[in-house]
Amino acid sequence: MNEHTIGVDVFGKPTDFKENKDSTVRVEMHRLRRKLMAFYADEGADHKVRIIITAGNYTPLFEVRPARNGSCEEPLHAEWDGGDAVASPQPNPAKPEGRPRGTRYAVVSTALVTLGLGIAAVISLAGGRRASLPPPVTAPHGDEIHILAGYSGSDWVDAAGQRWQSDRYFEGGIALPGPGELTPPPPERRLFQTMRQARRAGELPEEDGSFGYDIPMKSGTYELRLYFADPMRQSPLLQDEQDAQNIRHFDVAVNGTHLLNRLDVVSESWPSAVAIRAFKDIVPAADGKVHMRFTPNPNQPLVSALELVPSRPGHANPIRITPRQTVLSDSEGNKWGPDNYFIGGRLIVHEIPASAHLSELYSVERYGNFTYAIPVPPGVYSLTLHFAEAMFVPSAPSVICRGPGCRVFDVTCNGTALLQDFDIFAAGGGPFRAVTRTFHGLRPNGQGRLLLSFSSSVDYAEVRAIEVLDETPLAR
Repeated sequence: MNEHTIGVDVFGKPTDFKENKDSTVRVEMHRLRRKLMAFYADEGADHKVRIIITAGNYTPLFEVRPARNGSCEEPLHAEWDGGDAVASPQPNPAKPEGRPRGTRYAVVSTALVTLGLGIAAVISLAGGRRASLPPPVTAPHGDEIHILAGYSGSDWVDAAGQRWQSDRYFEGGIALPGPGELTPPPPERRLFQTMRQARRAGELPEEDGSFGYDIPMKSGTYELRLYFADPMRQSPLLQDEQDAQNIRHFDVAVNGTHLLNRLDVVSESWPSAVAIRAFKDIVPAADGKVHMRFTPNPNQPLVSALELVPSRPGHANPIRITPRQTVLSDSEGNKWGPDNYFIGGRLIVHEIPASAHLSELYSVERYGNFTYAIPVPPGVYSLTLHFAEAMFVPSAPSVICRGPGCRVFDVTCNGTALLQDFDIFAAGGGPFRAVTRTFHGLRPNGQGRLLLSFSSSVDYAEVRAIEVLDETPLAR
């Protein structure tokens, strides 16, 4: 099935009509693709059979998804080429032997029935009538949402236990892979493997070079986080060993209010490879949705991931980090970690003697010369750093230096010194003792981050935990 055939057989175009001058078929197929993607992102998320029409093609692809109950049923794709339907099972080394033949025949029959329905939907829509697809979701989504832009697979759960869903609630743009390589690698590479990017203005009649998200949410106050990774960093168009700064600029607005003006992801991300921006006091509009708009200024906008999580009015959610791979709950019920926003450094796990009475919060350290680029909304923050010396101790048999003066380092926040020539052993009066330092009145830099740099003078800098709390005065 091709554009010319659909134009002639469905729209009644003359046999000599020119596809490059008449975009009717392309426009209607684009609308159909969007409806299918929206359907399978919401009401059709659990449907066993999916109809897929890839961009630039007009031949439907039918995918039978594996059962969700853990069975080993094969995913099956059926493609219609104008003749007999062909079912092609995908390789599955876990396929059980001796599977009843009737099961496969039932799957093929289901695909063939769906095939007929899919072709009918294409013809119905191409003929100017609405296909009988379910309407988009309008009910509130829930307390929070995490979306991987441009992603169409199964849900993914990150190290903090947050469930990230496939792309949904979008209007316009196109799903694309993210950058092939990110250096330095971010803690959660998965957040940047796909993206949604706007089409060029005029590429399709109904698109103006922008795209948006209209996300139904329950009434309340939310914190918004936007994740960006620009493939332009690796563009072959870059010459003379210059980087990709000042090549792409775009705007971001929420509910009609500009949040980001002429965002340059490459410039914003340094020294990381990715940019994360946070905003507080986001509330649904009168229609119960959070409306996000990504518009060119003047270049094609993009986004890699986005999330909305409940928060207190006027305050960002606390950020508590410990250099471990799992979440840790303290005695007060606060959740710490897992490690995030770091650039560089290494991890080491220490055996803390029971006599030290140190909590588990101090059992893992990040050490070296490293940075934490912590995204926070505009506001005023307190920062608490947790340390403990467990390396240069009198009982350590494998170190040359023991006691004070063996580890000395500096800590800065956005270039301002917080600690100079800091010695954990001396500050704590001995080994295996919790040492905390708290700082108030910190504000994010122009890139919306608290950029904490740990640099060594003697041996390596280290940290056991980081806590960031919003102390912005509430407006009266």
